Amino acid sequence: MTATGLADTFGPDERDVLRTLFDTIIPADEATPGGWDGGVARLLDEHLQDFMSWARPSLFHALSDLEKAGFSHAASSHAARERLISSLPQETLGALLRIAYEGYYAGTSAPAGWATTGFKPVPLGVSPLDPDPAASIRPEHVRSHYDVVVVGAGAGGVVAARELAAAGREVLLVERGANHRNSELRGNHLQGKRAELYQVTAGAGEGDLRILENQDGTTTTLAGNGSGQAYGLNAMTVGGGTRLWQGMAWRFYPEDFAMASTYGVPPDSTLADWPFGYDELAPYYDQIEQQLGVSGDAASAMATRTPRTGPYPMPALPDDMARAQFGKAAARLGWDTSPIPFAINSVPRNGRAACVRCAQCVGHSCPVDAKNGTQNTFLPRALATGRCSLLTDARVTEILHDGKGRATGARIVFRRGNTSPPEELQVTADALVIASGAIETPRLLLTSGLGNDWVGRNHHSHGIAMASALGGPNVKTPDGPGHSVATVQFVHGQHKIWGGGVMFDLPAPYPLLKAQVGQFASPPVRFGQAHKTWMRDSRVFPGALSMVQEIPHAAARVSLDTQRTDTLGMPVARLRGTPHPASVEAAEYMASRCREWVQELGGESIFTMAAPGAPQGAEHSAGTARLGADPHSSACDPTGRLWHTSNVYVADASLHPTNGGFNPGLTVMANAMRVAQLMQEERR
Repeated sequence: MTATGLADTFGPDERDVLRTLFDTIIPADEATPGGWDGGVARLLDEHLQDFMSWARPSLFHALSDLEKAGFSHAASSHAARERLISSLPQETLGALLRIAYEGYYAGTSAPAGWATTGFKPVPLGVSPLDPDPAASIRPEHVRSHYDVVVVGAGAGGVVAARELAAAGREVLLVERGANHRNSELRGNHLQGKRAELYQVTAGAGEGDLRILENQDGTTTTLAGNGSGQAYGLNAMTVGGGTRLWQGMAWRFYPEDFAMASTYGVPPDSTLADWPFGYDELAPYYDQIEQQLGVSGDAASAMATRTPRTGPYPMPALPDDMARAQFGKAAARLGWDTSPIPFAINSVPRNGRAACVRCAQCVGHSCPVDAKNGTQNTFLPRALATGRCSLLTDARVTEILHDGKGRATGARIVFRRGNTSPPEELQVTADALVIASGAIETPRLLLTSGLGNDWVGRNHHSHGIAMASALGGPNVKTPDGPGHSVATVQFVHGQHKIWGGGVMFDLPAPYPLLKAQVGQFASPPVRFGQAHKTWMRDSRVFPGALSMVQEIPHAAARVSLDTQRTDTLGMPVARLRGTPHPASVEAAEYMASRCREWVQELGGESIFTMAAPGAPQGAEHSAGTARLGADPHSSACDPTGRLWHTSNVYVADASLHPTNGGFNPGLTVMANAMRVAQLMQEERR
């Protein structure tokens, strides 16, 4: 370990005290080292000068308080040291536990706590693959003109680019994120997509800000190199969210396209029907499932509620204990259950392996490339046409247009290195497709002076409802992909509360989350030998999660901040809004249903959570350039074309008037394919 942060901050005696302190919080045993050598020292040494800098004041306070209390790393017994640590101010103790847990159970790669808990990110005998990423051109190789510029290489953008290139159009696909290798996007539980803590690897990065309007009138600056959860938890890399998703590949139900007609429009809501129904999107769902690769059971209770022309291209992932036991509990309640459809190979397909059930599917790239995203399916096909070029680490900062509704091209800004000044190039284009996500898409449209007053409005995501037990039967294992079984008993139908939402089993927690949960056990196990024993021996207790249909609030909006710009000079997004009371009602109702399921399963000491969508959005953000038949109530027409323009289209979740009671990835891709094909029909 190269001494940087620790040696520059603490003297030798102080470091000895810190070693003893963290070895008391997490003691060594015959199998694994204590906290200091097990990951804490490495984390602090490598990152005390950057994302762990918050810990320095707490460490100094702890050293001072322990010295006053007579803490001696040489003479005190272990029990005496534990008592002294317990006597520290709660704020200081809380910070020390956070440091210990993050270093020992998360870290940036393979800390000792993984072995303590039996966590294996890759199954024994599996050699991880690291395929070469898709070829990206250099800025100097960008041509002056393209038929279409597609902005954003995520779920929608890549599908649209592939459709257009296959139809003969010359396409430039521009992605702001890096062209990461798979190995860069797994195994880091602090900076990975689902760590949500620090400088997320596939996040926005330093200099990219957002402004959040708080309910009390104040504002908060959200840093792109800070917490991924606070910023919005959007993956920014080639493949977008499909690169790091868990791959749940649901179709929306027919009722999801007619929410206003089905339930009425509550006051202060922007709830509206889609301008078309399920039947319009069904053939595109069929194509996406085949071309992406989805594993599922077309005869299941869930799938039969969405008419389809044939089976899934692959069988459902194998049965497991969770599916069996949750299924039996649901049956006793009179509920049907089904295997979850996943965009994951259940059998080898298209030259890529079947799922090996790694323990870190969600938020990480697949160790054997069995997880299907646009980066390893639609993108290679787009590039293989010879008519699609991928440009990464580049930002479209403005759509150029003639002021009369016709776009003429795009201004693209890039850097040749982290310290290099930004450079600019301009390309002309016959049409543009914007697929940057439900915050960045309206930001670009507004910056460019395009669109009507509905651009940025109707921002919503999903509510989350959850019930988790701290005791009960051992029905879960750490094996991936994490979820296994679902019920759609409360998606519309007779048990409807604003559309409800799908429910499924909670995955086994990653070691860091398990350590945090231990503080709520009975009795609490916060540190010391009791904590380490609990981490090693406790079961994976059951839990259930619901993706709850969110009712968009009239106050929820993405706009431009008039005072702040990012490092490229582009106005930053300003976010505001509160959850609609209907969303709160739906989330609370579904939390009760989750609790009912876990209780029937035998869960003990159950706690529930109901969280309607947040104004800063999340990975399921939607609605900010919604489709509609009337420009007075929508931002885009039914084909995805921005109202009052002739050649600017949107092809991401911004188009969704409502976002269903399911993960929306499959719907984003199906609608993007539809938009691209309609573009071609209009061109003819």
